[in-house]
Amino acid sequence: MMTEQPVPPDLLATLTLLDSVRMREHAHQLCAPAFAGRRVGTQGHAGATSFLVEQWQALEWETTTQAFPLSVPVLEQAAPLLLEQVTAEGEILRTFVQRTEYCEHPRSAFQPDIVEGSVVRFSEEGVLDRYQGAWVALDAVPQGTAFTTLADELAHQGAIGLLTPLYTTADGYLVKRIIAGTPVALPVLSVRADLHAHLTGTRIRARVPVYAHQAQGGNVLAHRPGTDEHLTSSPLILGAHYDGVGDDVEGPRLPGATDNAAAVAVLLELARVIALARLQFRRPLLFVAFDAEEVGVQGSSVLVTQLKAQGSTPLMLNLDGAACLNDAVWIEPGSQTEPLLQALDQAGRWLDIPLIVGNIASDQRPFVQAGFPAVGVSVGVAQLHTPGDAIERVQPEALRIAATLLLTTLWQLAA
Repeated sequence: MMTEQPVPPDLLATLTLLDSVRMREHAHQLCAPAFAGRRVGTQGHAGATSFLVEQWQALEWETTTQAFPLSVPVLEQAAPLLLEQVTAEGEILRTFVQRTEYCEHPRSAFQPDIVEGSVVRFSEEGVLDRYQGAWVALDAVPQGTAFTTLADELAHQGAIGLLTPLYTTADGYLVKRIIAGTPVALPVLSVRADLHAHLTGTRIRARVPVYAHQAQGGNVLAHRPGTDEHLTSSPLILGAHYDGVGDDVEGPRLPGATDNAAAVAVLLELARVIALARLQFRRPLLFVAFDAEEVGVQGSSVLVTQLKAQGSTPLMLNLDGAACLNDAVWIEPGSQTEPLLQALDQAGRWLDIPLIVGNIASDQRPFVQAGFPAVGVSVGVAQLHTPGDAIERVQPEALRIAATLLLTTLWQLAA
């Protein structure tokens, strides 16, 4: 009969150094208004990048950045959005609230000026001139080129804009979308579905100053050398994306606390404890704050391409969500991940942390697709891509669980 191996005493001593208060404070700092939700390509995002570099350098980790152009554009906003219901004389009857009643559409044309007109419901059998000077309310949004064609036809018939229905989350928010699609010929706004149904026959004025912007991203990498020269090209990578979807311009804040400031705070704390305890690992450690996860895991894809070109053979763990307690920690395994899964399983049994297989669409997937052993880890998130993803949602116990689980796993894999 096999008996469970006890937790190594030196590991237990190291785990006591982890500080949940410090982790939550770092998450709070990453959610600061100055960082403006950390959307790639913004000044606030650049501030967050500098913050992470400074933190890791202060811990004496070798820190570098990896800049790259985005392969898809992000949706930029030159000024606040506006949607108002008005009388024929221009009296304002209602000002709609961004993010709960209306929001951007990723394929809108750039319309920096306020345009006013009646709202007419779209009909395929409509009279040709019925859309002249009107905002056209679509019951559904055609996909791909069909939307382009429809917008072209309506613009030719004199329409001035489009209104599309969008459903809210359970918490009453309209999810923010930041990947810009090919713009159609007219400005487009998404309106909460129940309000959209009652706009026909009213008069509105709106401003939609959005456009596609080709931004540049930047991963932040913190490196600690290993002691075994034979493992120099086989680092253990621990990643977490630091970008968010960004605050609305002069509108609601979207701090991205659970997605994914809390996880980055865990990485910073693990780096501090490893430096403080002067831990030595046979494998090199590479901690990565990935960028542009919210626009198609682009930062991790760039790093994967570099690692393959260098002939590296890394092991990879990715933390996306370290803020909210669930019944168990989610694990998404890739192929050939037995060493990673065994270490995670042992850590879970030592620490009495239950693990279950779950779906984690994040930065480990490019590593898996490239054939590298990689596993995604998530303790929990809340109200993604909405103003509800705020620091109040970050639970210290969730941070502690994420940090202890990962440090115990690193201990086995790299020590």
